[in-house]
Amino acid sequence: MLQEFGTLPSFKLSERQKLPECSAIYFAIARDQVLYVGLATNLRNRWQNHHRFPQLATLNKRCEVRLFWLSCPQNQLNNLEHQYIEYYCPNLNRTKVPNRQIIPSFQMLTLSLKKLSDRLIGVGVQDADNQRLKTLVLFYLSHHKETRLITTNLRKTLQAITKKPDSMFRWTEVVRSKDAAHWRTRCNGIEVQLLPWVGERLMHNPSMYTVMCEKLYGLGTAIPMDKYNDLRQKVKAMSFLERLELIRASKISQDLLFPLAYGAEFHNISGVEILCLTNTQIQCMFAKYPFLQEDYPRISAIDSDPVPRLEF
Repeated sequence: MLQEFGTLPSFKLSERQKLPECSAIYFAIARDQVLYVGLATNLRNRWQNHHRFPQLATLNKRCEVRLFWLSCPQNQLNNLEHQYIEYYCPNLNRTKVPNRQIIPSFQMLTLSLKKLSDRLIGVGVQDADNQRLKTLVLFYLSHHKETRLITTNLRKTLQAITKKPDSMFRWTEVVRSKDAAHWRTRCNGIEVQLLPWVGERLMHNPSMYTVMCEKLYGLGTAIPMDKYNDLRQKVKAMSFLERLELIRASKISQDLLFPLAYGAEFHNISGVEILCLTNTQIQCMFAKYPFLQEDYPRISAIDSDPVPRLEF
């Protein structure tokens, strides 16, 4: 279904008067992002007074917008247009020409990641092929003892973001479950998959008590209740970065509690710093969990922000 745009004819937006007089599906594209998909029985006439031209012309001042087209018989236009809109989820489709500004999808994705950053691990990015868009894979940490509570809280957060007005951005729960649900969204030409990972705990209070106890008193040491209460208060007052520094000085974290976070590195995803796996960690996971390699055979570590940014 994925159309290879490099094989299609195109003109710059400013050259729209050169478009042919044919029936076609057309794509408005900038920086490899599909912004709008439409149909036309006469392509040139359609673009003489297109209702999206003012928005695209404003964007064209910052980065080049090109119009690609796929010639096809008129009796196929409606079906093909529907398929391509469903596949690419372009920002400007299915929204009214705005009297007020549409919230860009990347801003909504950024909002999502800011709310979830302390419970996420960036797994990697798999390049697009003829079947799938470029795919960003994220794990949300949900140790098997905490899965239901974490899934419920995550669902509430994502549902609230999805209900935001003036945005096409949507999180879809593709595997609905009381625990270990899966979500998916699309943003600026990439697909984001949010999957559960039960092999690691969140760096929240109960999990961190053991690590703090190891640091202060050593593993397996019995401590009085008053000292334990002091330890709990210290943990509760720690920031995410302070907790991360603590677990990286802990042997039990590396071996048992936080094996992914222990070796992960910070990288930007949609402008938000997220702990991301290294290529070495990915290969170790493939060896331990072969199903991951079957699902994502070409995945590679995140080394630069994979989410393109455009404002409309």
